[in-house]
Amino acid sequence: KKKTIAVIEIDGVISASSKKSAIASKGFSLGKTLEFLSDIEDEKQALDGIMLRMNTPGGTAGASEELARAIERVKEARNVSVVASIADVCCSGGYMIAVVADKIFANRQSLTGSIGTILQVPNYQELAEKIGVKTLTFKSGKMKDIGNPMRDMTEDEQAFLNEIARQGHKLFRDFVKSHRPAIQNEEDMMDGRPVDALTAKENGLTVAFGTYLDAYAAMRELAGIGKHAPVKELRIKEDKGIVQRLLGTIAFPNVVDAIEELSLSGRMFKS
Repeated sequence: KKKTIAVIEIDGVISASSKKSAIASKGFSLGKTLEFLSDIEDEKQALDGIMLRMNTPGGTAGASEELARAIERVKEARNVSVVASIADVCCSGGYMIAVVADKIFANRQSLTGSIGTILQVPNYQELAEKIGVKTLTFKSGKMKDIGNPMRDMTEDEQAFLNEIARQGHKLFRDFVKSHRPAIQNEEDMMDGRPVDALTAKENGLTVAFGTYLDAYAAMRELAGIGKHAPVKELRIKEDKGIVQRLLGTIAFPNVVDAIEELSLSGRMFKS
């Protein structure tokens, strides 16, 4: 009987936003990934393991947690092993997702960690004063226009937002510790800093150095799949953009990529 492994690629910024280039097809889709996980959670679908290919700097807290818990739910419901492979980077929300895996492999020159939360609020008050711009704000509560970039924050507002960041960090840390209780130098490893692959391995954030193929071999072993046994892979179906649909069969991939990059940067089809 052929074994079945689900391969999930998390590439790019993690966000709940569904905005996407109409021309290109690149970009991580939370909605499609959650739908895919829902399908493989169904007992009717054969499943023997999950491979995570991670290449992400992180993303929004809510979307990262939602995806991490969805993978966790499938893992527990189907009683399967999960293995993660880090390509270039797997930080912040990406690491929150990766810790669900039983084993995390990383290339020697990859970055990971960055276990922390951040809120940034711009302030244009001085600039507005220089160019003569004023705003009038009408609000029903003292915190209703918190983060208004046209004025300085009050001490109460700063304390309030700082508490939100602190609580988010605590939730992040608790989630990581529930899956990686043996992490060493916890205060340093969980203060928001990204770490190199060697530091990550020495402190228990990952388990081994290795490429995607090494991680895949570990996945096969955990799933009880022989070295030469056939494997069926389940992957998320990607919608091709207009450029790929028109040129994908006649153009070299690097040409298609170049055109898509132009379109994404706003330099294409401008009058």
